[in-house]
Amino acid sequence: MENYDYLNPVRLLYGKGQIANLGKLILPYGKKVLLVYGQKHLKETGVYSRITNTLKSSGITIVDLEGVHSNPRLHLVKKGIQICRDENIDFILAVGGGSSSDSAKAIGIGTKVNYDIWQAYEDFHSLMHMNEGQFPHVPTQSLPIGVVMTKAATGSEFDYTAVLSNRDTKEKLMVINKVLYPKFAIQDPTLTFTLPKEQIAFGIADIMTHYMEQYFVVQENTLILDRTKEAGLKTVIEAGKAVMANPQDYVAQSYLLYCAAWACSDQSMTGALGAWASHQIEHEISAITDLNHGHGMAIVYLGWMKYVHESLLHKFARFAEKVWSIKRGGKSDSQMAAEGIEKTTEFWKSLGITLNLSDAGVDESVIPEAAKQAVRFGPLGFIKQLTEDDVVKILESVK
Repeated sequence: MENYDYLNPVRLLYGKGQIANLGKLILPYGKKVLLVYGQKHLKETGVYSRITNTLKSSGITIVDLEGVHSNPRLHLVKKGIQICRDENIDFILAVGGGSSSDSAKAIGIGTKVNYDIWQAYEDFHSLMHMNEGQFPHVPTQSLPIGVVMTKAATGSEFDYTAVLSNRDTKEKLMVINKVLYPKFAIQDPTLTFTLPKEQIAFGIADIMTHYMEQYFVVQENTLILDRTKEAGLKTVIEAGKAVMANPQDYVAQSYLLYCAAWACSDQSMTGALGAWASHQIEHEISAITDLNHGHGMAIVYLGWMKYVHESLLHKFARFAEKVWSIKRGGKSDSQMAAEGIEKTTEFWKSLGITLNLSDAGVDESVIPEAAKQAVRFGPLGFIKQLTEDDVVKILESVK
């Protein structure tokens, strides 16, 4: 295992009725809140009124920022930053999935800097890949934020990463910075009951790829890490089947929320270094086409697995045995790996996820541009370093 230094300061509140605690959670920071959320779904289901009534009963003033979209938008973040400055906002509350959380994080740091917030995202990627030079656009503080989750997927409520899309330049970048940690996150499974099944399915794939990005690593002596992720993956698979059959299955939704938070938390990354190559490739596809991230991850990840598995056969074979319960018998590592990938494919198909770009509405003409953008800061991955040509081959295999 690699050396690590772990601390997660997010207060995580789980269970039915936890939004009743919003007032006492927020009031230590102030009485004026920017409420960041998506579109009509939140209001149609009554979640919006439940949250706003709770806040108002605590004497909190609410300023709305509606319109969060999958692949969170830079233009909405800039609008939120201006509102925070003009209205002297004390606290930002995100309600929804990872896009709401990521938008709130970007607004939080953007309010505190004196430069265009997009520069922070550009500098982070330059710093991450080049590891040299001076990068002045590194946020050091944020407005405090909290998150109420209505979808199990990204785990953004429990980590210090924020992804942002610039629709003008067709770029999707991230910032990883510990000032992004939310003050609290609420996971009430009942708030997920009305999510469309397509979104549930994409969320399941997203959670799984977060575990898998950190499971298929080159580090050795990672047994406890492997077993933790194997348990998480098996739980997501079992709970995912149950939730797709009955979205109001409280226990299964609880498992998905729990796994989503821990899959992408710093705890899950202790002791091993995931390359996240598939995520970086998918970010370019969704930056260009606006494809749902979870959907894109299912497609890209299958292409990546097939392309690199021969370089880490023992781990892919273990994945087949421990996650999918495939019997070893006299099978080689290569046979086991192939069966594990096929089982993953079958499961995602069973959720109703289309597993090639064309069926997802993505024209293959975007592949060269996406591949070029994916490696613009350098090759991707640790298992097998991926060049532009490698990324093209991965995407062509799932076109």
